[in-house]
Amino acid sequence: MAYEAYVADETAPGARTSPNRRPPRVSARGPASGPTTGAAQLLAYLAAAPLIAAALLIVALNGGSGPVPELMALYGAALIVFFGGVRWGVAVMRPEGPTLRSLLGSALPLMLALPLFLPWALHLKFVAIMALTAALLVDDLNATRRGSGAPAWYLAVRLPLTVLIEVAFLVALAEA
Repeated sequence: MAYEAYVADETAPGARTSPNRRPPRVSARGPASGPTTGAAQLLAYLAAAPLIAAALLIVALNGGSGPVPELMALYGAALIVFFGGVRWGVAVMRPEGPTLRSLLGSALPLMLALPLFLPWALHLKFVAIMALTAALLVDDLNATRRGSGAPAWYLAVRLPLTVLIEVAFLVALAEA
């Protein structure tokens, strides 16, 4: 459920809340940042670190020879599979249960990433990873806007992570 819908449900007239449960703080920037969001941000940036390091190594070595670009592509494909797993988690956590559409939408990233684990043109893999990562972000943003996606705090982490992924692959693609 989208964060805004959650807040609206909790503050609606007649909404039942636990006496020990305080409603979440809301600001113009979205939900209050807390330990969960901070931990998610830290882990997201740590997840991007190998891609950034690989891109910098490709630049330092003046091109894409050796195992580094291939490892970078494999890691990018794994991140796409991970984003599909997040989508699966969002789908199954809905109070009314998952829909077939949401489950298929969460399995799609895995299906689209599978060919990226096979040997083929590296520059095409980089372009495919960039396109899939961007497309998944746009779809996740739209789902959250509709109220059927991840919480707003996740997208606040996911957006900078996607930018880091895109930049790392752009740098590597320019040098490869």
